[in-house]
Amino acid sequence: MLIQKLFGELAKNWKLFLSIHTAVLVLVVALLTPMASLLLNLVVLLSGDAALSDQDIVFFLLRPAGFAAFVILASLLSIIVFLEFAALVVAIWLSSKGRAVTVSGVLRYLAGRTSRLFGLAVWILLRVLMYSLPFLALIGAIYAVLLTDYDINYYLFNKPAEWYMALVLAGVVVLGWGALLVRLFSGWIFSLPLILVSPLAPGEAIAASQAAARGHRGSIVRHILGWLAFSLALSLLASLLAALLSVLLLPQNVESVKMLVLSLAFLSLFGAVESFFVSLVSNSALSLVILRLFEDSGLTDREEPASLAAAARSMDFRISRRAFVLGLAGLVLAGLAAVYGLVSQLKFENSTEVMAHRGASAAAPENTMAAVLGAIESGAQWVEIDVQETRDGEIVVIHDSDLKKVGGVPLVIARSTLDELRQVDIGSWFEPRFSDQRIATLREVLEVCRGRIGVNIELKYYGSEQALEKRVAEIVESLGMSDEVVAMSLSLPGVREMKRLRPDWKVGLLSSVAVGNLAQLDVDFLALNASFASRNLVRNLHRQGKEVMVWTVNDALGISAAASRGVDAIITDKPELAISVLEQRSKLEPAERFVLTLADIFDRPSLVREQ
Repeated sequence: MLIQKLFGELAKNWKLFLSIHTAVLVLVVALLTPMASLLLNLVVLLSGDAALSDQDIVFFLLRPAGFAAFVILASLLSIIVFLEFAALVVAIWLSSKGRAVTVSGVLRYLAGRTSRLFGLAVWILLRVLMYSLPFLALIGAIYAVLLTDYDINYYLFNKPAEWYMALVLAGVVVLGWGALLVRLFSGWIFSLPLILVSPLAPGEAIAASQAAARGHRGSIVRHILGWLAFSLALSLLASLLAALLSVLLLPQNVESVKMLVLSLAFLSLFGAVESFFVSLVSNSALSLVILRLFEDSGLTDREEPASLAAAARSMDFRISRRAFVLGLAGLVLAGLAAVYGLVSQLKFENSTEVMAHRGASAAAPENTMAAVLGAIESGAQWVEIDVQETRDGEIVVIHDSDLKKVGGVPLVIARSTLDELRQVDIGSWFEPRFSDQRIATLREVLEVCRGRIGVNIELKYYGSEQALEKRVAEIVESLGMSDEVVAMSLSLPGVREMKRLRPDWKVGLLSSVAVGNLAQLDVDFLALNASFASRNLVRNLHRQGKEVMVWTVNDALGISAAASRGVDAIITDKPELAISVLEQRSKLEPAERFVLTLADIFDRPSLVREQ
């Protein structure tokens, strides 16, 4: 019955819903998203840096100023996310009352309610955080009790009984957390329409919503779950249709590059249109569900705000054929501009270098001499290694804080001597034929690499460092390899200390997630998670004189796509594959490389076979 009503309302008001969906999308893309990005950069400046990366983000949020900035920014972002729902609620409300509606009128009215929407967003966010803290604390306690005896990589790789126990317990906590949030939101569901179509303040709207929902939460949850099932089914249907078209239009063996480019262009346009309409139907359906529940709640007899009544009198909804044609032409032009922008950003020169991640770690145990020699034999230009300090001040090549994962023993690097660590076989876990592998010192690795391959030294910090940067620098300089080495770390203070000690060295920040303007950081290069390194980001960093590396890319298509984005180096466990792909790529025509980039966007199987 609900589905029939939804389709009836959608069919009746589709022009109105389409106009609002389009207008809000344009507003968000053209104005609100850039404003949010600017605000985010301003918030990050409160930390004293131009950008924050990884654990520094968490530390900043734990500070009073950081937490306050987070609440303000998250509340503003929530308004952006729910702007369309608010616009649809107002439009449907006025339409149900038989009043004329215009998109501009609705948006003007919402602009006048911005302070109330912001107040509601802050109220809800603070309460969600408050109710979430005990659950987050429980998850933290589970982690502390079950997963801190050894380095986390041991648990991720070996998955012992404690790992599964932690997952089960955390799953129970998450289920309880989710059930509480569902209950809370079922009580707050009427607060948005009350803010929009009544004169109530945010606190009053929340209180009225909770009172009206009391005794009806089960029905509310069923309606929302029904909408969710409908939306998921719609998305699944759209995905299946896109996959079917992809199979039909993109066979694995394509002789005509031109035909493949045309097929991909069609799929690109189809995917964009499909996504547009799926979100239109889903968002419109949820707004209708909320309003139908609102009408049944007994809250609709409240007086309307004077501003809504005045706005309604001036609204007149029309959508002409000319406006539709102009809008469609605008979308086509925007699509062409996007394609032009994509093509203009492609890099066709072959300047990308290959960096073997922890050595050739797909073919030999990571950070061992065997892996380093494998990197040299592969033809890679660089090898990346991790270094730490031992108890007796030696610099050794190892990633984890202990040997539990690679050696099966819980020796902690910082609390052990080099002789103690050398007793452990760190190769058999990978394959029995590597049973002779022992932990190597930085000096030993550098001596093997000198004159044969560049070395990227990642400084690992686990809280027990004595003089890591100084000792690394002294070893490198004693071997005369300053021009063959770069250094990086996840720790920005560590990076800055190395740069302070050796200003002439090339030093970079390793980052998996970041906020703010990375280009303004005082580093020479950024080593970024490949999924984070967009073409625009790479270009912006290059304009600011920063080099860009991406990690960890192990498939042929990803390697080619990274090269198309213009990165300076690809960090990979499979240097042989990367060398092969880049060599094959250098022989392709520009149009064929463009196809590879489009294939990456569509997540197609690799067009360059692994060799």
